[in-house]
Amino acid sequence: MDIGEHEKTDIRAQIRRVLVDLGNPEPPLKLPEVRELLKLDLHYYNSTNHGALQDLAHRIRVGGKQILARPTLILDVIRKASLSALWVPDRRRILLDDSVPSPKLRWNEGHEIGHSLIPWHQQYLFGDTRFTLDPSCHAQVEAESNFAAAQLLFLQERFVIEARDLPFTWLSIKRLAKRFQNTITTTLWRMVESRDPLHPVAGLISHHPRHPEIGASDDGAPVRHFIFSQGFRERFCKTTADVVLAQVTSYVTWSTKGPTGEAKISLFDDNGNPHPFLFSSFSNGHTLLTFAILVK
Repeated sequence: MDIGEHEKTDIRAQIRRVLVDLGNPEPPLKLPEVRELLKLDLHYYNSTNHGALQDLAHRIRVGGKQILARPTLILDVIRKASLSALWVPDRRRILLDDSVPSPKLRWNEGHEIGHSLIPWHQQYLFGDTRFTLDPSCHAQVEAESNFAAAQLLFLQERFVIEARDLPFTWLSIKRLAKRFQNTITTTLWRMVESRDPLHPVAGLISHHPRHPEIGASDDGAPVRHFIFSQGFRERFCKTTADVVLAQVTSYVTWSTKGPTGEAKISLFDDNGNPHPFLFSSFSNGHTLLTFAILVK
């Protein structure tokens, strides 16, 4: 879900103030320093530990009052929503599920810091569950917090400057992921949207066509996320995620880890004219990642 330009401007300004107050740090961003600056408290829980969850449910209070008449209801919320993080405004506390793979913990923490920085999010307690918000409101709030996390963890324009000095390849994506200490998935997302916004580029986070158990979403949908640059949206808005996945299926190999094939394939713009795109896919063992970039 995209967010409005007004909201983007406000969020960028919030992140800019944090980075300036931190002295415009070099990558990678040190999240303990961010928490210290913002006076945020970090605690962990484990969603696979029933006893720990019960203790968590009884300890969470807002405004000095128990959040729920029946605290154990939070256990159902956590399990049904696959909750991986919570933001508790009253205590300025971030709670992270430490059963989540460590590479994802950094993004989850950045996401919750995003909630803490966006003033109009303060009325919400749970930043990651559809059960506490109207679905459309939930999607908007989550998209805004994801935008804030990307701005923070990739140090705003610092990532863009460094990405433009590198070719759009998986080697570059892995290099930038290591430098900024973020996942390959979030680095791909940032590369597609921000490296050269006016150049048509699309990204796909999907299941593996040869191994559908890799990357399938909870509801069984083959595509988790379809990402694109402004230039792609303006010229190829009729090209859907299903169209891109069908092209990926035509060349992807049986490999379950690492590079899984590439091909030069034409996509039709909104006027029906064909344009050559370089498709390239990579499996991280959990999902299939793909980018398709217009060949200059």
